[in-house]
This record gives sequence, structure tokens and C-alpha cells, in this order.
Amino acid sequence: MPKLPRAVWILVLAMAINTTGSSFLWPFNTLYIHEYLGESMTKAGMALFVNSALAIVGNYIGGKAFDRLGGKRTLVISVVGLVLASVGLWMFHQTFTGYVLMLGLIGFVGGMVFPTIYALTGVIWPEGGRRAFNAIYVAQNVGVALGTAISGQIAAIDIQFIFIANLVLYLLFALVLLVGLNWIQVNPLKRQTTTSGAEEREPLSRASVRTMLYVSIGYALLWFVYVQWQGTFAVHTKSLGVTISEYSILWTINGALIVFAQPLLTPVLRWFGDDLKRQLLTGTGIFLLSYLIVPFAGGFKMFLVAMIILTIGEMFIWPAVPAMAARLAPIGKEGEFQGYVNIAASAGRMISPTVGGLIYDVSGMNAVFLTLIGLIIVAGFTFIRAVPKKKLEA
Repeated sequence: MPKLPRAVWILVLAMAINTTGSSFLWPFNTLYIHEYLGESMTKAGMALFVNSALAIVGNYIGGKAFDRLGGKRTLVISVVGLVLASVGLWMFHQTFTGYVLMLGLIGFVGGMVFPTIYALTGVIWPEGGRRAFNAIYVAQNVGVALGTAISGQIAAIDIQFIFIANLVLYLLFALVLLVGLNWIQVNPLKRQTTTSGAEEREPLSRASVRTMLYVSIGYALLWFVYVQWQGTFAVHTKSLGVTISEYSILWTINGALIVFAQPLLTPVLRWFGDDLKRQLLTGTGIFLLSYLIVPFAGGFKMFLVAMIILTIGEMFIWPAVPAMAARLAPIGKEGEFQGYVNIAASAGRMISPTVGGLIYDVSGMNAVFLTLIGLIIVAGFTFIRAVPKKKLEA
């Protein structure tokens, strides 16, 4: 099995640092707005809605910029913007308005980062296939494990400190990328040119469009479901006596399991081969099992069991979706297709806090559970409606 190229390792390291920095924020956004700024769950959801809405804009612009400006320029622009936004959040997080504005700006520039790094990974190492995207996915969860482990302890001392930690990590992220760009070269065989010097733009097939549509819908729905662990579930666990430190441990285990269970998962994925559709359906079934357990959880141990099962499900789904986008993308549209994937994820994250918070405020936690279970089932049907598996095999 070929080793990861050095350029991919640079992106892997950068993504790990980026996610560590963001992990000082997202587990506590709802808690901070609700408990420390004194706002309702619905308003907390609206703040996260703004963050994800602007992330969608960033995903689209980032994908387009990758195809037109190149990955390096797009990364420089987005990383500098991310650092400036983090400075703003550190300075203005004491008010709800300031928090929402800076959180929205972080969503926008952070949204530009993800399609750029994923597209750049696919272009640098096209023969890596799912393994290339799995490396980025694992790096993200190394960041989740580190960030949540440290942030939970910091928040227990003083939640204000998480904003300083977030800024420090984003500065390190910028440093690694800006230095590492010298070793990142785009594979010239991937981006072919015509005699006139313009890149070839292959027409989109109906099968590709249909596949991306169904997969993106299912992906958005599953992100909607997943984000409730950061929203209504965070408040629900607290009401059952789960402490902030225990809650952060759930996310630490989530990230650690993704990293250390890779040797166990690899033989299973080898058995699946290149059948990405079957991987998606398997992961969706595991998701469903997790959310059938959560309503009966009365304490930390049962939430831990549900989180472990959820993590196994996401290990099947999250890397498979960008791998599918890379496989379907015409030459010269790698960034655009990765942008669509990230738009779907951001759409799920955008709608989830507001709708989940509203359902929680109006009808209670049981209504939230029923809604999530229904959405997982719908997501499974959208994956079934995707093109036949033989069309997704290499």
C-alpha cells in the first residue's frame, strides 16, 4: 500500500490543528449562549444558523476559488480570514450580537477552508482514492479528541479561556499551512490542458448530477441528526446530571475511537471494496441504532454507548462522501464538487440547531428523538435512490 505523499501529510497536520482550534468552540456554543449569555435555546440555535449559513456561502466560494485561483491562493485567503475572525470573537464574545457576528465570520472563512483542503488532497494524490480523504477525516478527529479533551478542562476553570485557546490554535494552523505550501505541488496529470492553455471542462453527466443530489440530501440529513449532540443533547445530558467535563469526554472518545480504531476498520472497508453506496447504507443503519439507544439513556454510561455506536457509523459515512465527490468530479471542477459536499454538511448544521432548539422549546426532548429517528430513515432512502453501486465502483 503506497505511503501518503509529503504534501498530503502537510494538509493532514494542518487539518488536525484547525479542528483542534475549532473544538474549543463548537461543543460549548449552545451552552455558552444559553447558560452564560442568558439567551433561549431558540436564539442559541439562530446563532448557529448564522454560522452555518455563512459557511455554506464560504463552501461555495471556496470551491469556485479553488478551480479559478488555485488551491494555494484560496488557502492563504481563507486562513488569514480565519485568524482575523478568531481575534474578533476573542474581543467581542461578551455580547450576543458580537458573538453572532464573529461566529458567522468564522463560519464563512472556515467554510472556504474545507472544500479547498479536500479538493487539493484529491488533486495531489488522485490514486489515493478513499484513503486520501480518510487521512483528512482521521486528522479532523485527532483534533476533535485533543480539542475536546483540553477544552472541557479549560471550560471547567473559566469558559472565557476557550476563546484565547481557539485563537492560539488558529495562529498555529496558519503558520503550518503558510510554511508548508512550499512543498505542495498539484499533479499536472490531473489538470490537463487544451492546446490553447485552458483547462478541459468535461460536461456533467446526468448520472453524476443525480448521484450528487441524492447523496448530498442524505448527507445533509445525517448532519442535521449528528449536530443535535452539540445542541439539544448537550442541554439534555446536563439535565440528567452529566457534567461539562463528562460531556467533553464523550467527544474525546469520539475522536480517539476514530483514530485508534482504524486498524480494525481497514479490513472491513477492504471487504466493501469500492462500493461506496453500501458503505453509506451500512453507516446509516449504525446511526439509527445509536439514536434508538439515546432516548433510554439516563446517565453518562448509556450516552457513552450511544456515542461509540454513532462514531462507528460516521466512520463509514463521512470519508465516503468526499471520496464519491472526487470520483464524480470532472477535471477542473474538483473544488466545485467538494464545495457541494460541504454545502450539504453546512446546510444540515445550519438548520439543525434552530429547528432542534425550537422543537425542544415547544414539544420537549421526546419530540426531538422521534424527529431524528425519522430523518435517519429518510436519509437511508435517499442513499438507496442513488445510482446503482456498479456506477460508483472504480
